[in-house]
This record gives sequence, C-alpha cells and structure tokens, in this order.
Amino acid sequence: METNQYMDMFLDESKEHLQSLNDGLLGLEDNAEDLSILNEIFRNAHTLKGMSATMGYNKIAELTHEMEDVLDMLRKEQLKVTGDIIDTLFKCIDSLEQMINNVANGDPEDLIDVSDLVAKLTAIMRGEGAAPAKPAETSTPAPAASQTPAAETSAVSSDVPVDLTETEKNIITEAEKSGMHGIYLKVTLSETCLLKSARSYMVMNSLEEVGEVIRTIPPAEDLEQEAFERSFEVILITGSEEEVIHDAAISVSEVENAETQVIKFGATAAPAPAPTPAVEQKSASTAPATTPTPAPKSSAPANKPAASAGGGQTSNAAAQKKSHAGQSVRVDIDKLDTLMNLMGELVINKVRLEQIGQVHRLSELTETLEQMDRVTTDLQNIVMKVRMVPVSQVFNRFPRMVRDVTKELNKEINLTIEGEDTELDRTVIDEIGDPIMHLLRNSLDHGIEMPDEREAKGKPRVGEVGLIARHEGNNVVIMVTDDGKGIDANVIRRKAVEKGLFSQEEVDSMEDADAVRIIFLPGFSTAEKISDISGRGVGMDVVKSKIESLSGQVDVETHVNEGSIFKIKLPLTLAIIQAMLVQVQNEMYAIPLASIDSTLSIQPSDIRTVQNNEVIVLRGEIIPIIRMEETLMVPHVKDTHELFVVVVHAGDSKAGIVVDKLIGQQEIVIKTLGNLFMGLKMFSGATVLGDGRVALILDVATMLN
Repeated sequence: METNQYMDMFLDESKEHLQSLNDGLLGLEDNAEDLSILNEIFRNAHTLKGMSATMGYNKIAELTHEMEDVLDMLRKEQLKVTGDIIDTLFKCIDSLEQMINNVANGDPEDLIDVSDLVAKLTAIMRGEGAAPAKPAETSTPAPAASQTPAAETSAVSSDVPVDLTETEKNIITEAEKSGMHGIYLKVTLSETCLLKSARSYMVMNSLEEVGEVIRTIPPAEDLEQEAFERSFEVILITGSEEEVIHDAAISVSEVENAETQVIKFGATAAPAPAPTPAVEQKSASTAPATTPTPAPKSSAPANKPAASAGGGQTSNAAAQKKSHAGQSVRVDIDKLDTLMNLMGELVINKVRLEQIGQVHRLSELTETLEQMDRVTTDLQNIVMKVRMVPVSQVFNRFPRMVRDVTKELNKEINLTIEGEDTELDRTVIDEIGDPIMHLLRNSLDHGIEMPDEREAKGKPRVGEVGLIARHEGNNVVIMVTDDGKGIDANVIRRKAVEKGLFSQEEVDSMEDADAVRIIFLPGFSTAEKISDISGRGVGMDVVKSKIESLSGQVDVETHVNEGSIFKIKLPLTLAIIQAMLVQVQNEMYAIPLASIDSTLSIQPSDIRTVQNNEVIVLRGEIIPIIRMEETLMVPHVKDTHELFVVVVHAGDSKAGIVVDKLIGQQEIVIKTLGNLFMGLKMFSGATVLGDGRVALILDVATMLN
C-alpha cells in the first residue's frame, strides 16, 4: 500500500505523542500513584505503536509494543514505578525520537539499535533488577468488588448489540456517577477505502479528543493489521452528547456511516457508600487504608471535566469545544511563508497607491484607499495571527532537559514555567530554542548551588529555576530566573583579566552591571573545568548574537547569593514592522520604530565634543551622536542651519543618528539581503518603498556596539 500521502501526518503526530510521553513520564516521576497519568502514557504509546505498524515501521512498533507491555503491568499494579523503570522508558523515548527523525530525513528507521532496550524492558516485565513483580494479591478484592457493582450493573436499560464484560460495566457505572456515560459506536467505512487501518486510527484519534475508548471490536491489533471488513465497533465513555461522538467519527474522510447508542445502567438508586468497593478493586493491592480517590482516575478520562449538577451544560460546552476544534486544519509552513510574502507585496502596492493619490490629488482614489487601508490592515492582522504560535512549542522540551541535567549534576532543582501560551511569530519561535537552552543550562550549572551548600546558606535544598514569557507592547519578553548564587562582578573582572580580554585598569573602571555583561563576550567562561554542560566558553556569546540577529536584546540582572534574571526581549514578528524613513543625501534608510526614543532638530552649535567624541545634551543626558555621512563614507555636504537627529537605543545604550531629512513613519516589509551582503553588519535587511526604490534597514544594535 502507498503510505507516502500519510507521511507528514505520521511525523507531526508522532512528535506530538513523543512530547506527551515525555511530559507524562515527568509527571509520573513526581506522582507515581497517579493512575490517570499512567493511562495517558499508555494511550500515547499504544497510538504510536498503531501508527508505526500501519506505516510499516516495524522497529518503532516493536519498541513501543514492549513499552506498552511494561506500562500495562504498571497500570495493573503488577509492577511498581521505580527510578530504573522511568530511566529506561526515557531512553526508549529518546531512541524513538531518533528513529522518527531518521524516517523524516529519509533514512532507515533501524539505524538505531534498540535490542538492548527491548531486552531491558523484557527483564523488567520478568521482575528482574529494580522492578519486582507484585504477588497476585490483586485477585483478593474480587469478591468485594463484585458485591455492590453486580447489583448495580446486572441489567442494561438500552439494548446494546455487544456483550459487555463486568469490568466494562463497572467502568461505565463509575463514569455515570461522575456525570458521564457510555456510548456504543459502529463505524462503517466506504467500499473504496484503500487504507482501512489508517482510517480506523484517525477515527480513534478523533474519539480520544471527546472521550476514552475502553474497547474496540475487533481488538486494536486487528484494526492495525486491517483484519476486519468495512465496519468496526467502539465502546467509550464521555461527557459529550451522542451527536458529538457521531460528528467526531463521521468527520474522518472515507467514513460512510456512524451509528451511536447511549449505554445506561440502573444505578441511580444506589446508596452513597456504594462506590467504595469499586475503588477497593483498584487500590486494595497497595494498602488497606487507600482512600477512594483513585477510582475516578482509573475509570474516567483525566482530561475530561466531570459533570455534577450542571451535567447538561458541561456536555454542551464540550460539544461546542469539539465542534470548534474540528474546524482547525494543519497548514504547511511554506504556504504560510508564501501568504506572508503576498501580504507584504500588497502592503507595498498600497503605499504606492497612496503616494499616487497624494501626488495627483485624486480624491476618489484617496477615498477608495481609505477603505482598502482598513481591509489590508485587518487582513494583515489575520495573517500575522495565523503565523503566531505559542512559546509552549519551545518550552515543552525543557522540563525533560532540566530533569536530565539535574540528575547529572546531582542537584535538586525545580523548574517553573509561566506564560507558555504567549505567542510569537513562527520565524522567531524556530530560532529561540538554542539560546533559551544555553541560558537554562547556565542557570543549572553555574547558578544553582549544590544542595548542601544551599542548606549551609539557609536556603531550601531544592533550587528554583523559572522560565517566564509575557507580552510587553509589541515585544515578547522571555526570562530565565534562578535563586542561586548569582554572578559576582569581582570574579568576572578577575577572569576577564586572566583571559586577556581586558586590562586590570579597564575592569576596575567598570560598573558592576557592565562587568557582569562580560559573560556575553566570545570565549569567556567562569567554569573551573570543562564538562559536557559548560566550561568551553561557548554559550552566552551565542545567545547574544542569535538574539540580536532576531532584532532582540538580552541582558542580565544579578545579586550575589540571591540569584540571576536573564531577560530576552524579542519583536512579535520579523516580517512587517513600523519604521521611520530618513534621508541621507539622496538615499533613503529605514530605522525600526521600536528602537527609536525620539526625534529632534538641533543647530550645529548644539553639538559638543567630549573626549574627541561628538555628543549632544538631551534633558540633562549626554548622548553620543553618529553622523550617517561618516558612517556610510559618502561625500560630506556642508552643514545646514538645521540638523535632524533620531535618538535610538539598544539595551541600555543610546545614540543620536544625524540625518539630512525625516521622511515620516511607514509600515515596511522586511526583505533579507541574501548571502551576497552577509558582511554588511550595519543593515538588518531592506524594504521596497511605494515608488519602487529600495531602502536599507539600519541595524541599531550593531551601530551602537
């Protein structure tokens, strides 16, 4: 069968499931008794196995099948969650990620040898090593479990065409007590369907968004192997209405029909204590004193809201949410880039039409352009929003990294993430992962002290590292914080002199804040020894150069023995920005509005000289000036009676750029200069003006440094 048409969907959804597995295992490591987390991990592993088998990637399917067996034993409490099992499962996820990356790159999946991992998982299932099998005490609570539920589940009020097991009846009964219900679904595929297993997988994936599947007929393995005719049946529990389940199934292409039927039991008259035996069925094997809390975790989906008195409203909300979610589509990144380029061309031509209207004084054209301006502005906002993605796509990879580095360093560190819903342009998102990783590793290695050292200082043994994102105007601020030992400016000064970066006199004249910023220079490191984590002098300078290439800024605020805050400030988008157009002789230049503090006109006599540098005094502040004629090395024209200055900033630095003329504020579309002009560090790009001329965009950060 031809599976290439499903490749993009397979790769995208595989990466989503791997991320969910990572998140789930991190949660399980913190709360080993939470059955809902185990169930979620199991579902992700099971889905990944089915997808891989359908696509013909047997090595991936084999490894996920072994993981699934271990997870199933953990769910049934035949194994106890241990650090050894968690570590092994993490290694499996890493191998799966490499195998899927190989597939994405067109390489064979079996370039990665997973035989050792499969053997390790098999050994765990046998009870070898640190994962002993539990005795068969799970059978003892069976009589107790069958007492009350048997009375409650003895009759089905609706005539379901399949025989339900006692376990399935118990699960549906427990779900009803939480305001949910069971549904029987029969799905029939069209006669022309060529890839039945893929369609069945897509149906199951759609159903998992609105409920929890507790049984398929035929079993999942047969669905994966296409060992069924045109139809298959599903039993699930959900808080959504019957119509929502029908719509979820029928929304998959090549599904011809979907028949649904609600499953109800006569358990409404049951006394209040009745849930206790059902709970004991799951918990008696751990301890007699176990409370009834775990019961909902094992019988109802953890991510679905439980309805109580307002059950009908909850179902309607879920239906509306599902209806809205079903309208979303995956869009190829190249199409979004093309859409943005077309939007840019539209903006350029709009500006051109405005200029024509002003020059020729065409009132009718001006009126039409006012309406066009509103439409293009709305269209631009929509295009920009389509390109915006939450920073969670980057942040999600870091809890696992922090966990691994923490274990390697033998430290105790807690990572807190805030503002992961903050959105950034896709082009920015693609680039900020490495800088944030460097900052986090710096905080983990250099910032947070060893537990004993923290205790001696009167701090908690567990260090706190924060990853925070928030909007500030037209920018997004990302902060990496820690409550560690901070950065000692005197240590930085000493290391800078040792490495020959500065003389002793130079560092002695520096303020503490300026001395601390030495860490952003290439080749600088305070690590006493080189390790896999730090000490090579590569990291902070990479962060600074990468962030500045994105028209952003990075700075640090630190206090000894209190901690540090690394602050990254990034523009929301790099595609269309507001800029000030200026003229130097006959050439036009654009200065990003976000970098401008103010504009002013001065007389030549207002310029003073301090230490051979020209400066102006603005509201009591001394600001150096940059003459664009000298910077661009163009012939000097005699000074006029009036000079125009654009005061710009980059971080804490300020300067006044002297230009011949201020043209005005305009929306510009950023175009890259290409490889031929990579050496022009003063310019971050170019834009096409309304009259067809090209204006270079000044890189303010480079000019001030």
